[in-house]
Amino acid sequence: GLLTNWMGYLLLAGTVFALGLVKLPASWAVGAGGLRLIGVLMVAVALAYLFACAFAKRRTWDLRGHEVTLPSLRLALCQVALGASNWALMAALIHLLLPPELFYPSVLGVLLISCVAGVVAHIPAGLGVLEAVFLALLHGQLGQATLVAALLGYRTLYYLIPLLLAVVTYLILEKRAKALRQQAGPALDKR
Repeated sequence: GLLTNWMGYLLLAGTVFALGLVKLPASWAVGAGGLRLIGVLMVAVALAYLFACAFAKRRTWDLRGHEVTLPSLRLALCQVALGASNWALMAALIHLLLPPELFYPSVLGVLLISCVAGVVAHIPAGLGVLEAVFLALLHGQLGQATLVAALLGYRTLYYLIPLLLAVVTYLILEKRAKALRQQAGPALDKR
């Protein structure tokens, strides 16, 4: 769910940012030191969540009218691992579509930064934001056409192919259900 995604994001992005694996343009206000500090804070939030899951006596909290129950530490660790894995696999897919000389942690870091930009912009699926951030951060390492082609390939593989598979599966299931209803129809009439 949402918590799984963002806790995994906080730990993974925080680690990548704190280690300085993303090279920001000099014109960006946050700077390398600021991004490292943000990374440390993100890791601290994720670790505080895990600490609360492990040791909190009070397991249920009311946050703005929503009841939140802390999972066990084991489940929380699974949540964080799943969320981080999702982001890491998204970056791996983009990395596979780019020329091999590009450093995977750089691609991962740029993806994680683009996510924040997408959330701030409030654009569904970060459409255009992902591409703009990748172009801004990797323009010196790769050509624009190469980056845009790889990102279009990513969008196709990550969003459209699963959608097409779901549509085909849905149509097959509907066809089977219709056939079962037609078979059951005469049997129901004999009663």
